[in-house]
Amino acid sequence: MNMPDLLDPVSAIARLLARRQRLATEVLQHMNLGPAALLDWQQTLLRATVQHALLHSPHYRRTLQGVGQAWLQGLCEFSELPLTTREQLMDAYPFGMLATAHEELVRFGESSGTSTGRSLAAYFTADDWFTNNCAVAHHLQQVLSPQDVVAVAVPYELAGVGQDLDRALELVGCTVVALGAVTPFCPSERMVQILRDARVTALVCSGTRALHLAEVAQAQGLNPAQDLGLRKLLCAGEGASAAKRELLERTWNARVYPMYGMTETNTLAMCCPAQQLHLMQSRHFFEVLDPDSGLPVGEGQAGELVVSTLAARALPLLRYRTGDLVRLHSAPCRCGRPTQRIDHLGRLGDVLHVGTQRISLLALEQTLLSCLDCAPYHYAVKPLQGTLLQVGLTDNNLVTAVQARLRQAFEHQHGLTLEFVTIDRSKVDQAVRQAVKPTMKSIYLD
Repeated sequence: MNMPDLLDPVSAIARLLARRQRLATEVLQHMNLGPAALLDWQQTLLRATVQHALLHSPHYRRTLQGVGQAWLQGLCEFSELPLTTREQLMDAYPFGMLATAHEELVRFGESSGTSTGRSLAAYFTADDWFTNNCAVAHHLQQVLSPQDVVAVAVPYELAGVGQDLDRALELVGCTVVALGAVTPFCPSERMVQILRDARVTALVCSGTRALHLAEVAQAQGLNPAQDLGLRKLLCAGEGASAAKRELLERTWNARVYPMYGMTETNTLAMCCPAQQLHLMQSRHFFEVLDPDSGLPVGEGQAGELVVSTLAARALPLLRYRTGDLVRLHSAPCRCGRPTQRIDHLGRLGDVLHVGTQRISLLALEQTLLSCLDCAPYHYAVKPLQGTLLQVGLTDNNLVTAVQARLRQAFEHQHGLTLEFVTIDRSKVDQAVRQAVKPTMKSIYLD
């Protein structure tokens, strides 16, 4: 802010609001582009992003030297530009990826999902941040209304997900209840009490946390499907199998809507009324590549999602390997939105090695949750020799009928034999309570 702004804050606020109104209008216009116009828009912004990164990003000045200008001049394909990796972002911590002046930043964050102990920074200008808020709000208003009371039980500390959703929900007109993730001031029991007392109609959290909160409500003598007014679950932070989504809908008597994003990219895909996950193609250019060969996969085939930002000045990312396995769909969605949809299939590293087999954790989740009888739905898995897999269950599900269903399902679907052990439900419960983003991998894998 310059000196006249300091002397006349009312005028400064008026200019800020006018700018935000213009940006909000532009965001909506770009989200409603048809397929051909959207492709032209993407190519225009992609060129601008490469030019901006070459001029202002220390990382891309180095890695795009030669090839970046060659692409801008039409001398090579975009696929010839080098991929950007998570490791490179960690090496560049904190400001080696910054492509604007520090004074332009309004927000700094770090990923809450790192498991290596190394930090990954993200930063946004005022326009970066507000335009993403607007884009998310436009998607949310397809499934939420100003009459909704929305509890947000995702990280607010450093990670941008809670803060971004909080502001987007305000733009929709919802009442926001900021629960956060792991805090001694709002443990699970208090969260359930607030869901009831504040008359919450929608909950934002991971699917694993939603199941945990249902168990806490049941321990308090409440039936989540009948005694609480929750009718919408917006799930973020982990992929979910069809069995888990069905279980969540049945447990809460609520519709489940997926969301997907990363701290460093901000929001990548949002839900629609048909409960599908739409890519935010007006803000990102997407590729789906074979993680081994780096070549594009065919329509409907699984591959790694690779992202190039189109609307980020502070942290432009080009051909960024997300590490997430997805399946892309271009067929029209029932909701009428023309953008492509994805199935989020989990992280590339979320696999279990059993003998010579590699089984995704979501495939294991699908099989296990399809066979369990009742809450709590805790389990643990541990590979033993050959095709033998040890499955740990809490005592409520360690019964003859469940074991028989699991043996048959694992033999038929995965070619594995099972042995069973008992797991302590209190230990798993404690792990969920202490996890910033409780997921199947962080909680259930022994």
